[in-house]
Amino acid sequence: MNRREQLLQVLERDIQQDCVDYSGLHRLMQSLYQQLLERNSAEIERINTQIGFLVEYVRARTQRRSKILEAFALGSGTEAMEKAFLLFSDSRREALQQQWQELGELVKQAKQLNERNGKLLAMHNDILSQLLAGERDSQVYTAQYF
Repeated sequence: MNRREQLLQVLERDIQQDCVDYSGLHRLMQSLYQQLLERNSAEIERINTQIGFLVEYVRARTQRRSKILEAFALGSGTEAMEKAFLLFSDSRREALQQQWQELGELVKQAKQLNERNGKLLAMHNDILSQLLAGERDSQVYTAQYF
């Protein structure tokens, strides 16, 4: 197998693995939401650690994908990926383009789940801030015995 074929194989494998990892990320983010509702800090920490690992794996593959695109002098971004697909045989190209579209949807959904979890965290923070502010305000007007 020549270098060109090796790089194309890595590109294909990375896209497939990204789809798998983003599906796992969705499950973790939904579990995280449930644990945030229950305020289960031990589980939240465990899930966040797992999410961190997945994000690092995806980030590493994204960087490798960029380097592969550079090696083929295709540039970067969506246009470069479209050009990269032309380097594959017809049968592999179609399957890979479908996986790429699936990956795009998975990324979009992950962003939505992340926003939902962020809103819940912001709401928790607001409630805690209001409770703490209420405690301080009530202490200002209570009788003080010296």
